[in-house]
Amino acid sequence: MLFPLLIEAANDFQSSAGEEELSLESEMFATVGDYQIKEDKVVFDFVLINHYSEVKELQFGSGQQFEIIIRDEKNEEVYRYSEGKFFTMALVYISLNPGESLQWQAEWDMKDKDGKIVSPGRYRAEIEIVTIANEDEEKIEDSHLRTVVEFTLTGNEHYSENENGEDNRDQKNTSIEYMLNEEGIIKAEYAKKIIEDTADEVIQALSAKDAERIAEYVHPEKGVRFTPYTYVNKKKDIVFTRDDVRNFFADQNHYLWGCYDGTGDEINLTPEEYYNEFIYSADFINAVEIGYNEVLSSGNMLENQFAVYENPLVVEYYFPGFNPDFMGMDWRSLRLVFEEYEEDWKLTGIIHNQWTI
Repeated sequence: MLFPLLIEAANDFQSSAGEEELSLESEMFATVGDYQIKEDKVVFDFVLINHYSEVKELQFGSGQQFEIIIRDEKNEEVYRYSEGKFFTMALVYISLNPGESLQWQAEWDMKDKDGKIVSPGRYRAEIEIVTIANEDEEKIEDSHLRTVVEFTLTGNEHYSENENGEDNRDQKNTSIEYMLNEEGIIKAEYAKKIIEDTADEVIQALSAKDAERIAEYVHPEKGVRFTPYTYVNKKKDIVFTRDDVRNFFADQNHYLWGCYDGTGDEINLTPEEYYNEFIYSADFINAVEIGYNEVLSSGNMLENQFAVYENPLVVEYYFPGFNPDFMGMDWRSLRLVFEEYEEDWKLTGIIHNQWTI
């Protein structure tokens, strides 16, 4: 953490003013920032310190207390912290005693607004504390609420050498940090960042019936579990290994995958027959909606995938319906379940879902 050094720097900044300036500027706020470049992100630490001799109250108009804008060497904006985020709308009051400070930390994944890794070069982070005017307090000078941090990206931040001395520049970055919601599930926005590219490749392989490609994504230890109707049954659902998946469409054996909803008849099908009826039963690569760790479809069966799988990422491809005459009762969805394995995410479940009686 850089906070102690930043507070010391803010104090040095305030005390370094000349005597003439000191008499005018000793009563002030000071904002100071610094950064650390890590393997796949830039971490910004910044503080606002109260140099007044009395208690000061800061007022914020929402849950957003700061803004960060990152510009490249051409002065073009490549990143804005608040873009795409939603903040609670409520007045927030924070009192600071003399010498006390507010501390923040924010991370940038080195991607521009289009989600692409930025080019090597010099960058400038403009940091602003976004207070609003308080009728009982004098206006804070804009310069006291802002700071600029400059840094250089070399292009080497996103890869390192493996044990063979080769770099992993082309490997996916799967080390994105995430936050959990109240249920202990990875939040949707983080789930999407982590798994979107991998899920896209898996759904493309499923669409093309490319068994070899699908097998590459299957968990090497747990295999992949097939669930025909939402509720994951650890005792009865069939699990295929990677090798089983490689032979999926050539396998002519019949398996008991479960029972049909409504009739209770056995689902006794070859893998390819099961694929047609309980995996790719619609053109899911062109699904109307895609959800990341959020349930888009719901029937009368229990939802238990987040309880069965260990801290999973669940991607749902959802069609709300096909024939207007059925008033949405012909909806269908396919869920791909991923679990973390050796700093990567592997396919451990394929869950089919549709309207049931």
